[in-house]
Parts: sequence; structure tokens; C-alpha cells
Amino acid sequence: MNHVIKNIKYGQHLELIEPITHPLVEVLMRHYLEKSWPEAIIPIPLHKKKIRVRGFNQSLLLAKVITSLLPEDIPCLLRPGIVTKHRDTLSQQSLPARARHKNIKGAFTVEKNICYKHVAIIDDVVTTAETANEVSKELKRNGIQQVDIWCLARTP
Repeated sequence: MNHVIKNIKYGQHLELIEPITHPLVEVLMRHYLEKSWPEAIIPIPLHKKKIRVRGFNQSLLLAKVITSLLPEDIPCLLRPGIVTKHRDTLSQQSLPARARHKNIKGAFTVEKNICYKHVAIIDDVVTTAETANEVSKELKRNGIQQVDIWCLARTP
């Protein structure tokens, strides 16, 4: 999985996104059988500088594929603009675990007056969960009650 994600992010093999997303959607369908689905899906944003260099946000592309694969009766809205990354940070993967929190702290801004109570944030890879936790904290500070974290891969 690590090799595939690197090919997507750095090799621009965007055609790999859909095939690797199907298993995640299957897991989500089972997970939410007895639970309420999030009202919105929010991809972890990239700073505009990184988008200019890479050309895309892999979490946004992943979120688009997920929403397209969900049955129509599941009302999850894709809401990429709710969270923005206003501060350019070092790549989290280039840092030791103890430095990641400091690097990402305060890097995100959340839209005011959010009407959702339950959302899911999505990222391609979660390692220390510092990015997801920082985004979750900001969302909760702005009125979201429950934040689910979805990812393609979790590294130890």
C-alpha cells in the first residue's frame, strides 16, 4: 500500500486512486451499518503552495472517489472548503514523531458557522495522527460534536 500511495502522490499515478479506495468503502459500509453516517466528508487540506507543486490534493481526490462509490441513500456531502491550511509546514513524514505536533499546530483554519454536528475527515496515510488530531480539534472548537477519521493506510 505504501508503494501505491507514493506512486499516487509523487508519481502522479492518479488512476490508482479508485482501485485502492474500494476496500475502504467496503469497510466503511460495514462500520456504519448500525451507526449514523457523517453528514459531511472533509479532506485534509494541503497548503496552496504544495498544491501548486504537486498539482492536486490526494485527500480531496480520495474523498471524491469515496463519495462517488457510496450508495445514493447515504447523504454524505463532500465539503473540501470547510478546513483550509493557512500555514505552509514541513512535510510530516520528514519529521520525527516528537516534532510533528509542533510542526502542524495552528496550521489550519475552519470555516465559521458550520451547520454539521458529525463529520469525517479523510487523509491518505495516518502515522502519528497529529494532522488528523489538529484538524479534529479545530473542527470541535467550531461546533462539530463528532469527528471520524478515515484513511487508506495507517503506519505503525
